Formats: sequence, structure tokens, C-alpha cells
Amino acid sequence: MAYWSTLLRPAAFAAFLTLSLPVLAGPLEAPAVDYTQDLLVTRPTDHAFKKPERIVFGARHIRVESVGIVTLVDLDRRETVTLIPRVRTYWRPAKIKEPVVDPRRWVGIEAESAERVGEETLLGRQVTKYKVKGTIFEARIPFEGEAWTTPENIVVRVVGSGKVNGANLPVEISTVQLVETPSDQRAFAIPERYGRAASSEPNPRQEDY
Repeated sequence: MAYWSTLLRPAAFAAFLTLSLPVLAGPLEAPAVDYTQDLLVTRPTDHAFKKPERIVFGARHIRVESVGIVTLVDLDRRETVTLIPRVRTYWRPAKIKEPVVDPRRWVGIEAESAERVGEETLLGRQVTKYKVKGTIFEARIPFEGEAWTTPENIVVRVVGSGKVNGANLPVEISTVQLVETPSDQRAFAIPERYGRAASSEPNPRQEDY
């Protein structure tokens, strides 16, 4: 009996550590696979309007499609480019001025803390639910609420509130479809037939990069 007690003690201690250590995945980490995701998104400034969006994720490159406007994000070059497919134009690349460690602000939540709540099933996938505090969206709006992520750290649902001008306004993200597949690199490039919008050119007083 003493033998088994000695043998099981390390395993019990390891289990205790697993339960007590902070979360090291989910909203605290960037997605681990390439994917395409169709969403319905309610931003704090949208007055509870659910807007369809699509994300194409490829590690250090992201494509976000939202109501006729496409945003390309290149984390290696630290810049974003806005495309307007309807008129085949793009705007002058804009530098991301603040440090960017990973792409979470464009594809989920930049969580500062995440408390695991439990396991659920969404879209036929096992997901983990977390209570989260941090920032959300490219504007880095202060956020508090709940997030559901896949084992690959893909955020598939978000419900909570974002603070804008001192007011807590609703934020909701729900996934309509999620496909894990290697991304076509052409999705992250400016199409050859697109021209730069003349109004996006800097004037002499604007700081160039």
C-alpha cells in the first residue's frame, strides 16, 4: 500500500499543477493553423447590428473582408492595406505604429487574462469557454466577457462588452462557417489590376514612413 501511495503522489501533484497553472492557450495565444472563417460581428459602434465578415488567416498575414472593404494585414512589414474591390483600387499602405506580437486583435481578442469555464460544442467542434479581459478589434477596445476557442486557438464565439467613450456597449462575434485549410498567398497580395487611389497619396506635410 505504501508503494502505491508513493507512486501515485507525483501524479496527483502533477494533476494539481495542471488545474492551478494559468491558461497558456485559447485567447492568450495566436491561432496555430491557417483557416477561413465566416462571421457575424457586432462592434460597439454598430448599434447591435450584426455585420457579415470573412477572415482568411495565414500566420503572419490576415485578410479581413467586411461590407465591400478588404483589409490586408502584414505583420512582418507591420502595415495594413485597404482594398476596395468594387472599383479595383487600394489605399496607400499604413504603418502599424505600436508593437505587434501576434495577430489576435484582427482575429479574436488580445486577452490579458483568461479563466477557463468549461467545454462545449459549437459547429460540431469541441471548444473551450473562457472568461476574458483584454482588448478587441484593431482599435483595441477594452473588452470584458466570454470567448470560445478551438484546440487550435481559433476564436469562434465572443459575447461581452467593449468600453467606448466611457460606455459599455455590446460586442458579439459568432462563426457561421470555419474551414481549416492552407491559405492561398494570393489572398494577401494587392491584385495586379488594382490602382492606388489618388486621394490616398500623402501631401508634403504628411510624414512618410
